[in-house]
Amino acid sequence: MVEERGRIVAIEADAIWVETVQRSGCHGCAAKSGCGTGLLGDYWANASRIRVALNSRDTAAVRLNDIAVIGIAEHALTTAALLVYLVPLLALLLLAYGGQEVAGEPGAIVGAIAGLALGALVVRWFSHRRAADPSFSPTLLRIESR
Repeated sequence: MVEERGRIVAIEADAIWVETVQRSGCHGCAAKSGCGTGLLGDYWANASRIRVALNSRDTAAVRLNDIAVIGIAEHALTTAALLVYLVPLLALLLLAYGGQEVAGEPGAIVGAIAGLALGALVVRWFSHRRAADPSFSPTLLRIESR
């Protein structure tokens, strides 16, 4: 289970909204205080909000600004990462090669663009198909009071 901590920003009857801050990988480095890349990563850090089901937990025990630890299964993360990165790339390469064989360099260019678009459509179709799958949804692991 891959874990992430976030701040609870809203509470619903059966779910909470957790705000996580996306940081660069530089926060694990020992030289982060003197590194320009780490400073730029702090400057451009983005916050995202995620709806997480409470899974029959009592909402009275949950307060705003508490730290929620959410998790997602490793297989879901690796499947999604492979799909998002590999499918468009393979479609781009295959259709570029096919276009090259049919019409030379202009065919390769058109095939590459078509392959990238087709790969993006496959990723979108897969994500819509798995939207209701609980294994691809974040799970509330625990709540840490401030």
